[in-house]
Amino acid sequence: MKPAPLAVDSSYIVRCVCVKEADGRVKTVITTEEPVNYVTLTDAEGRNWGECHNFCEPFAFLDHIFYLPAGTLDKPLTVNFTNRRANSKYFEAWQDGTTTLNPEQVTWTTLEDYIRDTDHHITPKEVNEGSVCDGVTYQVLECVNDAGEPVRMFALFVDPRKAYFATGTADDGYAPHTKIQTVKGMAEAAIANGKDVVAATNADFFDMFAERSPFMPSGICVKDGQVLCNPHSTRTFFGMDRAGNPVISSFVENPELKGQLLCALGGREIMLRDGEIAEVSPCEAFSFTCHPRTCAGIREDGVTILLVVDGRIPWLSNGASIVDLARVMQYFGAKKAINLDGGGSSTFIVKKDEELTMLNRPADLGRPNDPLIREIFNSILVVKK
Repeated sequence: MKPAPLAVDSSYIVRCVCVKEADGRVKTVITTEEPVNYVTLTDAEGRNWGECHNFCEPFAFLDHIFYLPAGTLDKPLTVNFTNRRANSKYFEAWQDGTTTLNPEQVTWTTLEDYIRDTDHHITPKEVNEGSVCDGVTYQVLECVNDAGEPVRMFALFVDPRKAYFATGTADDGYAPHTKIQTVKGMAEAAIANGKDVVAATNADFFDMFAERSPFMPSGICVKDGQVLCNPHSTRTFFGMDRAGNPVISSFVENPELKGQLLCALGGREIMLRDGEIAEVSPCEAFSFTCHPRTCAGIREDGVTILLVVDGRIPWLSNGASIVDLARVMQYFGAKKAINLDGGGSSTFIVKKDEELTMLNRPADLGRPNDPLIREIFNSILVVKK
């Protein structure tokens, strides 16, 4: 018989933030003191809700996301935890826990308040420009945020009439989930197979610990028109259609794109729609904390911007929130923009003097001061026509 859940003090819930969605549901994010594998909620009538999160990267085992019917949070809820840590302060390995979430623990916010509170007003102070080839240029931006801290950004501008996008995979292969590789390694492999790669960044979130399936990415991956994995993914993606047009969308938004993509790489939030801030979350720490970031945006004239922001190195660059990232994309004139994998994966490479050169400085949470070149699942390659 399974043992009864261990009773945990309600202070184990660090915060509970809610925002009303347009469809009337309430997006609720419960943040726990320690990482736990899975959380469910139960009301007094015995109705249950499971979290809508932590099934694929980016894993965030402190944040547990629910979409609840209006009024659910007006009464106490039972919170059930499944532990994932052997060294937990409260649990034995894989022991369940339970506590109560009371209405007075809930904080309500709005998208407008979130945008105001997490806009760090990153301002470029020095901009150094460079040309990679005809139709592909870049900028290195030395910036400062409203706290006076440095933020370093790298922006690539690609004219789709002069260059196209390709999916980078390990050894330029078509079974990428069997191996991971650095962005530079992927670019070099593509060059060896005849592609004139002039720049590259990282792309999708992926299971770097291979807990579910070896190195599987979060979203769809299309390479040279061939779907390599997750063909039915509902996540957003950046890519290029068979006519050579850059695309930011999803199969939920544009089902007609199925079978019409030459390359596609999964992402997360569509940060801008029609130039306005869109799918940013007021609740999740992933959104409002400052991290290294990678994103892609498309201007009205079709020019595509690939942006990398360094972070986690206080003396060099302090990263960006999702709102900061959206603001920078507005600064560059993007009408639509998508957030890609960030953190220690964020990589910005351009071809200089016939050599692929990494301009940014990736940083991991565990070793922020050590130079890091992470092996990843896939990348965005910019290929000269």
